[in-house]
Amino acid sequence: MKTIQMIVALSLLMIAQACETEIPETDVDPPTFSIQISGDGFDETFDQDTDFDSFQLNLREGSEYTFLISGADTGGLKRFEVYFAPDYIQMSPNLGGNWARTSLSALTDMLYWTGNASSPLTGTLLNGTFIADGDSVSSPITFYLTDFGGSEGSSNATGASLNVYSGNHTTEVIYF
Repeated sequence: MKTIQMIVALSLLMIAQACETEIPETDVDPPTFSIQISGDGFDETFDQDTDFDSFQLNLREGSEYTFLISGADTGGLKRFEVYFAPDYIQMSPNLGGNWARTSLSALTDMLYWTGNASSPLTGTLLNGTFIADGDSVSSPITFYLTDFGGSEGSSNATGASLNVYSGNHTTEVIYF
């Protein structure tokens, strides 16, 4: 049943991703995002309304997880960035569309999507897999999104960091 739900959600997001929009004159609403992580008996979705400071995500070292990331803004999504430490979170994203990957340093990689103001889209999505690596290692996954801010304004931004701890333990969310 979860597979069917994932396929339906992915299909809806792909349709939404292709929606062109117009940049409004004024845009005061920041972009939204979500990340669904599943694997090792775990399936959870986090979004911009999640209190990321109240928990950590414990991942089992060596386990493979699937992810689905989405970002959206009704006035047009300008940029979506995902930062992670490749030594501890070995990402294998299915890059396509405007998604790309770059190494910022020996410690940080970034997945990023860039919108186009002359043909703005309401959003994007990215899926793939990753393996948690490192025994007793804490390494965040950080999200940063901006919109076009309207034709007369400056960009609105949304950001969050998912605290990830990998080791020899059960995959679960631990609240502080």
